[in-house]
This record gives sequence, C-alpha cells and structure tokens, in this order.
Amino acid sequence: MKGTAENTNKLLMEAALRVFTEKGFAGASTREIVEICGVTKPTLYYHFGSKDKLYRSILEDIFKRFNREIARIASGELPPRTKLMEILQFYLDHCHELPQEVKLILMALYRSDPSLPDIDIGTIGRPIVESIAGIIRDGEEGGVFKEGDPLQLSLQLIGMIHIQILLILNDEGKLPLSRPEEILATFLGGIERR
Repeated sequence: MKGTAENTNKLLMEAALRVFTEKGFAGASTREIVEICGVTKPTLYYHFGSKDKLYRSILEDIFKRFNREIARIASGELPPRTKLMEILQFYLDHCHELPQEVKLILMALYRSDPSLPDIDIGTIGRPIVESIAGIIRDGEEGGVFKEGDPLQLSLQLIGMIHIQILLILNDEGKLPLSRPEEILATFLGGIERR
C-alpha cells in the first residue's frame, strides 16, 4: 500500500509541476491536476492537504535533490575550479533535462508569479549557497583564489548561472548562449590568482 501512496504522490507532484509552470500558480486548478493523474480531488487533499502544500512539497523536493548533488560535488577531492565547473554543468544539464523544475525554482526565487505561496527560499536554498561558498573558501585557503566574501561570490556565480538558464528556458535565440567554460572563466577572472 505504501508504494501506491508514494506513486500517487509522485504522479500528483509531476502533474502539478507541469500545470504550475504552464499556467502559473493562480491559473493552476486542482481539477486539472487530478484529471491528469486520473485521481479525485479528495485524493490530492489526502496526500497534500492543499494546493499550497502541494506546491511547497514540489519545491522542497527539487531543492533537496539540488542540495544533495551540490554537496556531493563540493565534498569531493577535485580542485576547486573543477568542482565549480561540475556544479555549473549540473545546473545547465538539469535545465535541459528537467526544464520545468528549473523554471519553478526561478519562479519562486524571483517571485515572477505573485500568486505563488510564500516559501522560505533563504532556508531551503542556503545549503547550495554554502556548498559553493565552501568551494570558494577552499580555493582561497589553497591560494588558488583571491580572498573575498565566499557567500557573496557564491551568490554572484549562482546569478550568472541563472541568467544563462533564463536564456535557455526562453529559447529566443536573440542572445548567444555561453558555454559553461566561458561562464566559469568570466566569474573566475575576478577571483583567480594568476
């Protein structure tokens, strides 16, 4: 029975992710979400309690997986520059493989949909910022990077990644896409010791 509940949760989360990113939170109806899954509204409410809680569950799940993967990269034995490249590549690969997840993250971070429920992005996203800051700090201590504020530098790198992701998601072709190596080289140009 537990497997069935987990499957239902997964189906509801996948359907809601699609509807939230296509129609916005306010435009997403629970009726449409349950119809996609072939379940009833009471089933959605049994598993998640509300549309708000369903949204929060999806976002928390995405961030949990991002946090885990970025922490894994950060804790590895590779040089700091290589770790940053792997993180950058992870973000861009994820954007190509699961664009709806990345779009929902950006919608939440930048509040592009005012109808979205409030969620403490600072708390659920902080492990990512801290993992990247740890890599930068290791690079500073190893003499690879100049000294700076690792948390601020981490946020700046994430901002650069988000700009590239917005270009990918919008797929307008008006601006050229940068290769991951170019993004990292631009970022490191200000902090890498020569």
